[in-house]
Amino acid sequence: MKKTLIVLAALLIAVSCNRPSAVVDLNLKDAPGTDVQLYRLDINKLSLVDSLATDRNGHLHYKISLADDVNPAFYYFYRGGTKIAGLVASNGDRILVDADTLGKYKVDGSEDSRLLALMDSRLAESVAEIERILAESPEDEGVQLSRVYINHKRALLRQIMENPCSITSAAALFQKFNDRLYTFQEPTDVYIFKVIRDSLKTVYPNSEYVTAVTKAIESRDNQDKLTKLLSEAPVGVPEIKMNDVYGREHALSEFKGKVILLSFWSAAQDEHKIFNQELVPIYEKYHDRGFEIYQVCVDDKTQWATIVRNQNLPWICVNDGLGIASPSVAAYNLNSIPTMFIISRESDILAKDVYDPAEIEKILQRNL
Repeated sequence: MKKTLIVLAALLIAVSCNRPSAVVDLNLKDAPGTDVQLYRLDINKLSLVDSLATDRNGHLHYKISLADDVNPAFYYFYRGGTKIAGLVASNGDRILVDADTLGKYKVDGSEDSRLLALMDSRLAESVAEIERILAESPEDEGVQLSRVYINHKRALLRQIMENPCSITSAAALFQKFNDRLYTFQEPTDVYIFKVIRDSLKTVYPNSEYVTAVTKAIESRDNQDKLTKLLSEAPVGVPEIKMNDVYGREHALSEFKGKVILLSFWSAAQDEHKIFNQELVPIYEKYHDRGFEIYQVCVDDKTQWATIVRNQNLPWICVNDGLGIASPSVAAYNLNSIPTMFIISRESDILAKDVYDPAEIEKILQRNL
């Protein structure tokens, strides 16, 4: 009997030792005896793994138990509500993280973790640059914001295309500047999703993160089909009459016989201001051929007027000050902002929610 118990105990110890795991050592600068939390990224939410504390030297040593020995997983250290470091853990990894309490960190011992740290660092720099531009409100604010966004997206795209089989490429596809502005949010970005999905499936076919990419592709494809069918487009083109920043009234019907881009937007959202700058060259190119933009803002008049003047928008910009209570919101059956329609010379809806400048130009070329 005793011999049997000894054998069972030995087997349990052996099984325990063979469980997939990764070891992480965190050095938190100037933070001795500090409470930190370790979270695991479960698709679209963070799940608490453990509450820990650094020693008197700001160091902690932790062994992460992994779900399996094949698929890597994302983990994040938080101090209070501040993310201080991220890492990608695979079976057998020994990861060293040097961080401070402001969220700057570097990682050794894991190539995926290094790539994740690079992504986080670039995003922090881009967000800081956007905040600086918004605070200073330069005359070419929109141009500067657009430049930051485009440069950031190019750098991130270069990283994931150079590392298509790294699980960090899946995380990169869902990176966002804020709750509304994703790095990869253009309709054509779905092709990038598909390239990364196909690459990752060869390495991690059962990864939850690869499954998330697949579902995102399906969602985008379905949305594209809905857009093409114009299933939510209003019947006809309801009239709109509102004042511009100078108090002059403009009716949508004034422009009947032209191709009109009717845009409902929010001046409070950075991505909307960036899109405005993308529209300017299109407007200048096609305006004399019968193209007009009629843009309805659905938030605060004061902020709207300031943005319109700062961006020097050349088209019709109106606002009735009623926000989402505006009759135009109900007339056009809006359930999200931004929403835009392209209206033909015959007052038919040609397209809805097409935000790719190249696609907008194709529609104009066919209908002007």
